[in-house]
Amino acid sequence: MSLAAKKLRENISEYIIFLWQMEDLLRAVQFDAAALDEFIHSYAPDEKAFESEKKWFAALVGSMRNDGVEQRGHVSEIHELIFELNYLHNTLLNIVRDKSYSDTYLQAQPNIKEYLIRTDGKSTNDVEVCLTALYGLMVLRLRKEPISSETEAAMRTFSNLLAKLSHHYRLMKQGEFNFSLN
Repeated sequence: MSLAAKKLRENISEYIIFLWQMEDLLRAVQFDAAALDEFIHSYAPDEKAFESEKKWFAALVGSMRNDGVEQRGHVSEIHELIFELNYLHNTLLNIVRDKSYSDTYLQAQPNIKEYLIRTDGKSTNDVEVCLTALYGLMVLRLRKEPISSETEAAMRTFSNLLAKLSHHYRLMKQGEFNFSLN
């Protein structure tokens, strides 16, 4: 099983951020197969895993080309997943009225609004805001840039919200989510 498939099964939010990272990686190496092989060898434990990962990357390259996102943007799968997550997010808040989820959302909501202001409203929904912000945090950490304690605190609220949402998503996909109304 590829690393991506494992992330998809275990945590949808991590999977989306992983896909964004891999899209950026492919662009950075200009879709060069040799550079990609070197990267895959850096984490694939054996030849079978290497071949699985290589096949997954080939499919991602194909999707990026088919969707016309070689330079920027995201494959359609990501947009569909974010739409699904946002639908589940709204269902948990407005239909199921899951108290624990709502409380977590209320903690994140002011930070979501602040992030939207700082980014000129480029994200289309609360879920996308949280994902985009956490991806940006990951990039800042990779660059070893300083991160304020306020930013760290805001990102924790996003992470907590996405963790709960991803948990509900996994349960829903496994057919174990109980939509009992409160």
